[in-house]
Amino acid sequence: MLASTIWSNAKLLHSISVGPVSVFFRFGRSTVVPNSRFRRGLRKAHRLFNAAPESTVSAIPLRGAAADGTTPAAALQTAVVVGIGPGLGAAIARRFALGGMNVALAARNHSRLEQFERELQESTSATIRAFSCDATRDSAVIDMLAEVRDDMGMPDIVVYSVQGFARAPALNVTTSVFEDHWRQNCLGAFVLAREAATMMLPRGRGTIVLIGSTSGKVARENHLSLAVGKFGLRALAHILARELGPQGIHVAHLIIDADIRQDDLHGPEVPQAEPAHLAELVWMLHAQPRSAWTSELDARPSNEMFWEHC
Repeated sequence: MLASTIWSNAKLLHSISVGPVSVFFRFGRSTVVPNSRFRRGLRKAHRLFNAAPESTVSAIPLRGAAADGTTPAAALQTAVVVGIGPGLGAAIARRFALGGMNVALAARNHSRLEQFERELQESTSATIRAFSCDATRDSAVIDMLAEVRDDMGMPDIVVYSVQGFARAPALNVTTSVFEDHWRQNCLGAFVLAREAATMMLPRGRGTIVLIGSTSGKVARENHLSLAVGKFGLRALAHILARELGPQGIHVAHLIIDADIRQDDLHGPEVPQAEPAHLAELVWMLHAQPRSAWTSELDARPSNEMFWEHC
């Protein structure tokens, strides 16, 4: 009970949209080290002079990815995960790396991103690269995907796992907060999906997974800045699935109707989704055969009330 109270109070502080508390949380999310063509040139030089032997990772086949019906190996594929935090984003990246895929990590917080890159690289023989990227900026996304292409190969799956949230009555939400969260919850997904799909279309294959939330289906009081963006994200996913599916691009919307566990403060009585279990769903979506693609999936713990969290 005490742990639950502490957690609730912490989440309430995080949702404050004005004042010094808000500044503290926003600053922690916004450390940006922009990509550059100079850095891309350094990566190319490093790859040329430090060419590694062919990977010996035992690949897990991914079904239904190639237009000609063949089954490419996971070790030959590249995953891009945008939004690497301590919970879901990190778990998704780890799942693809352990499955034998090369993984590009993208986030705005550069120091935390590099630390996770080192930790993940130590646990797998796959290639792991970290890219600083503000996904709400066209130029940053374009540069990041170009670096991924040059350094690791064309992306086979792209996952957007970014969320901005400030709990407040609608009339108390400032224009800047509303716009900032719309950019994180919707605009960034649009930019990433558009640029990734443009790369995937010539090959006629690829997967785009957009991570949604309860607020993408239920518009609740005090959740304006989250719901508007997540409703837009859901619409984006549905439209892209209809337009790109016939051309071989699998677009899926994963709705997480739960609080996601980020620590060990709570026991099983507190309904929280395990990041590793959600990551398995993302892996499954990418591995689906073409005759049975999922366009939208919602997930929650067995003891979670429907449409209660986030």
